[in-house]
Amino acid sequence: MFDKTGGVRSLLNFAMLIVFIVVMLAVGKLAIGRTVDAVIEANAERKAINWAMYLSESMPGLPALIATGETTADQQAVIRTAVQVADVFRFKLFNADAQMVLISDELGAPLEVGAETDHNGHARIVLDTGKPLIDVQDGREKQNRPDLYVEAYVPVFTKSGECIGVVEVYLDQTPVAALFQTNFVSLAAALGFVVLLSFGVPFLAYIIKMRQQVKTGEKVRLLSSRDQLTGLHNRATFFQKVDEACQSGRLDLQKAAIIFIDLDNFKTINDTFGHKAGDAFLCHVGNAISSHLGEGDLSARFGGDEFVFISHNRTMAEIESLVGSLRETVSVPVRTDGIALTGHLSLGVHFDLEHELSLKEQMHKADIALYQAKLSGRNTWVLFTPDLEEKIARRRFVEECILSGFPQNRFEVHYQPLIQQSSLEVVGFEALLRLKDADGNFIAPGEFISIAEDAGEINKIGVWVLQEAARTAASWPEPLFVSVNLSAKQFGDGKLVGTVNEALEAAGLPAHRLELEVTENILIEQEENVTGQLEALSAMGVSLAMDDFGTGYSSLGYLWKYHFDKIKVDRSFIGSVTDKDEKSRHVLNTIIELGHRLDMTVTVEGIETEAQVQALNDLSCDHFQGFYYGLPMPAQDLAPFVAEHLALRRIADGRLNSGAERKAFR
Repeated sequence: MFDKTGGVRSLLNFAMLIVFIVVMLAVGKLAIGRTVDAVIEANAERKAINWAMYLSESMPGLPALIATGETTADQQAVIRTAVQVADVFRFKLFNADAQMVLISDELGAPLEVGAETDHNGHARIVLDTGKPLIDVQDGREKQNRPDLYVEAYVPVFTKSGECIGVVEVYLDQTPVAALFQTNFVSLAAALGFVVLLSFGVPFLAYIIKMRQQVKTGEKVRLLSSRDQLTGLHNRATFFQKVDEACQSGRLDLQKAAIIFIDLDNFKTINDTFGHKAGDAFLCHVGNAISSHLGEGDLSARFGGDEFVFISHNRTMAEIESLVGSLRETVSVPVRTDGIALTGHLSLGVHFDLEHELSLKEQMHKADIALYQAKLSGRNTWVLFTPDLEEKIARRRFVEECILSGFPQNRFEVHYQPLIQQSSLEVVGFEALLRLKDADGNFIAPGEFISIAEDAGEINKIGVWVLQEAARTAASWPEPLFVSVNLSAKQFGDGKLVGTVNEALEAAGLPAHRLELEVTENILIEQEENVTGQLEALSAMGVSLAMDDFGTGYSSLGYLWKYHFDKIKVDRSFIGSVTDKDEKSRHVLNTIIELGHRLDMTVTVEGIETEAQVQALNDLSCDHFQGFYYGLPMPAQDLAPFVAEHLALRRIADGRLNSGAERKAFR
């Protein structure tokens, strides 16, 4: 009986033990589940906050991106890197109105209708409270989602502490959860002790979490200090490294050369072959720079296609060798997706052992040298010299005047008379562009026209000159015409014919009263673009004149190929037309006879003296132009000029001036 009772009791005790173990396991499992969830949420929150800080520090133009949702190439590069950091596989950006503006894995695609709405209201809650919101999700039955992930809504702050939006970070927590659960369950099954489950699991979770947090922090710090595409220092880290090197004595700026580096025509590579090819070429340049770094040297990518290199403790000859080697290395073609990319560098160098300058001053001078290298045709390098600073400062001053020309009404059109040789009557005017600075002083056209072309402003200016000249000429009596100079840039977009036609129609000016002047350089540089447009202008009835004839190649083939109506002989012939040696006059007379043989009108410009007039009267030129007959003048001075000119002519002919000519200018 005792044995039976003892056996039963033993069975009951064993059963109770089993029940206790089962209960403990169940309680332990429940505790583990809650602990894992809590740890996952805390872990995800920390990662999301760190990741949002990394995004704020690394993303160029983040406020503009949040405001518009439109990404640049640099921003896309950051996004591609960011989704590989700290278990992040996807993120969304919401603006300050809780509207979604960007999805990281749908770059370049428009948002679906209604996609910008904050459907669950989490973004609005975070904006209102300023605190993160964590939502654990089961992704086992969802496409393109890990088994367990977290949607963490984190506020995005500027450096000043202003909240400008919310980032919804998707973090893959499957490995973390699996690791926790496997370790915890195995531990519970092996030991079966509540104490170990109560104290060991949280402690182990804390250790794992801290290790992952340390690794994530190190990775974030590394990424935030480096340019993610080239591996070079970014702008902020560059200045920090320079400061540290100077303080430690490893770098003496007075003995260092500052080299600014810019990729020539990088936009063309991006536009032609795509941003992937552009990124590959930037990496190629970054590798070339890294391979040339010596002891004490520093380099960085400042953004876009701009790089800086500090060469420490080299002689001028060694710096020249360094620059040459850099250019040669970068010029080696790099292949990507079967495409061979070739590019070149423009470099500006500042190296001055005599003057102690700050880093900012040295970089400014290197930038000036780089600017000059670009002006010199690119694919070259320039060493800063003191006179260069004044030259570039003047150029930038003129460029600012050009950009302010229309907003501040600094552009004017002046008109210089064209005189008929046989009658000495005014037959037309050449429209000449003028530009004033802020003090009202005129800037020479020879100085500002080329700068306007380089600045990309000449097309806009050219359209305005055509419109203004046509409008003014429409107020003149028949048959006075107006002549307008064209720049090679105006042929580039193929819209010149339409622009001229619109100007004529708007002014009500007949086409035959407009003359367009082109130089031989335009025909050489833009022959493919020019041919069809000149033929169309000629068909409209517009008169075509070859300007500056006698300089350059003076190709006779151009005269008949483009059906020119007039030759304008370059002013260089006029200076020697009064010399005792008559060779210049013979050449000039030959040009005039050639023009007449081709049924062209011939204009001689640059006439300034009575002696030149007397010498030219023996030649059969058609039109005269120059300061001798009249300076360029504003439109309001034309009527008095013509009236006075005719009065003088009629007095010379013994006739009276009735004043009707002045009234003809409406």
